Amino acid sequence: MKKHIVFACSSGIATSTVVAEKVVEHCKYHGIDVAYQQVIIGELPSLDNSVDLFVVTSQVETKLNTPLVNALPIVTGFGEEELLDKIVKLLKC
Repeated sequence: MKKHIVFACSSGIATSTVVAEKVVEHCKYHGIDVAYQQVIIGELPSLDNSVDLFVVTSQVETKLNTPLVNALPIVTGFGEEELLDKIVKLLKC
């Protein structure tokens, strides 16, 4: 079953691209088929409840129902593996 992830940052391009590449690769390694898109943070409310996970690199002020993880550890490299494993666990639920 394909899992749908939305990657979001301030511009929808910069940090979300780096994070998307690492997350998708890690998911594939763990047997998870991923479809994804990159958006700006402001688009998340319109996508709420329509995907499996939001992965963000910017602050999100809006309360959302879709599970959300902050990907700053992937950007900085500190805590990256733990976060990638957490994402896999969330998607396998």
